[in-house]
Amino acid sequence: MSVDEAGQEKKGSSLGFLAFVPFGTLLIHVFYRSMPLKWVSLASLLNSVSLFSIYENITRNDILWSVFGVWAFLTVCTPVYLNIVKTSNPSCVKKQPAKQSAKITFTNLFWMGSKSVFSDYRTSLLAKIPLVIQVQAAGSILYQVFGVDWIMHALAGFGIGAAVMKAYDTVVDHYGYSNLASYFRLDRFQTFRVERKTSSAEFTLFSLVVAALTWELLERVAYFASPANLLRIGAEPLWNMVGDIIFDIVGGLTAWFLISYKLKWK
Repeated sequence: MSVDEAGQEKKGSSLGFLAFVPFGTLLIHVFYRSMPLKWVSLASLLNSVSLFSIYENITRNDILWSVFGVWAFLTVCTPVYLNIVKTSNPSCVKKQPAKQSAKITFTNLFWMGSKSVFSDYRTSLLAKIPLVIQVQAAGSILYQVFGVDWIMHALAGFGIGAAVMKAYDTVVDHYGYSNLASYFRLDRFQTFRVERKTSSAEFTLFSLVVAALTWELLERVAYFASPANLLRIGAEPLWNMVGDIIFDIVGGLTAWFLISYKLKWK
C-alpha cells in the first residue's frame, strides 16, 4: 500500500464515524464523496426522522419506541459507515472474492447475507424506509387510517425483496448454486438442480411469504397476549391480514423486477 493510499484509508476511516453523528452524513459528503448526493440525502432524511421520533417518544415517556428509534438511527448510519470504510481501503475495492468450497452452514449464510446487505448502502437504505416510518408513527396511525397499513406492507415488502436479492446474489456467487441446492436438499427435485433466470424471483417470493406469515402470526400473538400492547397492534379481520400478505408480496416482487431489469444493481 502506498503512502497516498494509506492516508486515504486513514481519512476515510476517521470520517466514517461521522455517520453516527446527527447530520454527519452530509458532512461526510462534503469532505469525502463516496456516495451520490441522492443517497446521501435519503440517509440524512431517514436519520432526521429517526432522531425526531426519538425526541417525540422520549417526551411521551414511551421507552419502547424510543429504543426502536435509536435502533432505526443506528441501522441507517451503519451502511454509510461501511461504505466509507470500504471505499477508503483500495484493497477492498480491487480485490474480488473468489468462490470457495468451504463447508456451508446456516450461520455462515446468515452472516454473509447480512453483511452484504449492510455493506450495500442502496439496498440497506431502501430496506430501512418502512422501519423509520413505523418508528415515527409509533405503530398507532398505521392501524387507524384505512389503506395506510397496506402502503407500509408494500414498502416493507420492497425493502425485504431488495435485501433478499442482495443476499441471494452474494451467497450464490460465493458458494455456487449447485452447492446451495445440495445443502437445502433441493437437488432432489429436477426443477431446482440448475439455476434458472427465475431462481432469484422464486427465492424472493419464498422469503416474502415466510416473512409476511411470521409477522402476521407475531401480531396475533402480541394482541391476544395483551390487547393494550406496547406495540400498538390491534385486531384485524381475516381479509385485512390477507391484504397485508398480498401487498408484502407485490412490494417485494416489484423490487425484484426493478433491480433485475431497470436499476441493474447486480
